[in-house]
Amino acid sequence: MVKIVGDSTSGISPETAQQLDITVLPLRVLFGTEALRDGLDISNEAFIDRLVKSKEFPTTSQPPAGDFLEVYQALRGAGHEVLCVLLSNKLSGTLISANTAWVEMNHDRGIAIFDTLNVAAGEAIQVLEAARMAQAGSTLAEIVRRLEAMRDQVHLLFVLDTLEYLARGGRIGNVQAFIGTVLQMKPLLEIKDGVIEGAAKVRTKAKAQARLREIIDEAMRGKSRAQMSVVHTKNEAEANALAGELRRKYNLAECPVYSVSPVVAAHAGPGALGVAYYIEE
Repeated sequence: MVKIVGDSTSGISPETAQQLDITVLPLRVLFGTEALRDGLDISNEAFIDRLVKSKEFPTTSQPPAGDFLEVYQALRGAGHEVLCVLLSNKLSGTLISANTAWVEMNHDRGIAIFDTLNVAAGEAIQVLEAARMAQAGSTLAEIVRRLEAMRDQVHLLFVLDTLEYLARGGRIGNVQAFIGTVLQMKPLLEIKDGVIEGAAKVRTKAKAQARLREIIDEAMRGKSRAQMSVVHTKNEAEANALAGELRRKYNLAECPVYSVSPVVAAHAGPGALGVAYYIEE
């Protein structure tokens, strides 16, 4: 059987991971020399509280290659094939760790590593698709082909309450040229080709969220099937309301709400709200 390995930035809950037999490896968030495993040693809510109060800005790091190696050895030893479905290599070195462990496994052909070119809920859509296919008995090659066909059509749009944390964490990248130097703006951002890009220049959160809805409306025109999910950082009431709105408007069977993991929240800051969507052609 194919076993799926993901990482903690997807935001997939422990209950869902257990139900779909997904092994989730945690990234690390570091306050000075104190290293905390993402979602294990500190909860999403406790991290946001600490992030806001702390004078020390946290850094983040990928899982060590040894974590992947241990999982590879256990799963391959039990006779399973392994597919790692991970966050964008342009945002983290997690894929490098997975690949380093694969080399230690002598390039085992029963192990594959897939770059979602996404993060958070955009990553989760692909991890869950892989896990459901694995449970249905699909082969490793079939799952990889499906993910390759999906990847460019999985979109993540989000609005941050402040750009301060993105800038301090060094992830502002292409967004800096998009917005200039005004960190007070509330632009609509997106993950595009694995990096953070600007999607719409607006100055208020309400206008950014309105544009987010317009983009989804435009993408759904003439389409009837989609997967969507909402992601937030300590913004649960607004996230739940948006998820309910999307479920009703597009007749979705479900629209999961994900609380952003500490590693992602370190760059997003509090009050973030976003939507990931994949529209079936």
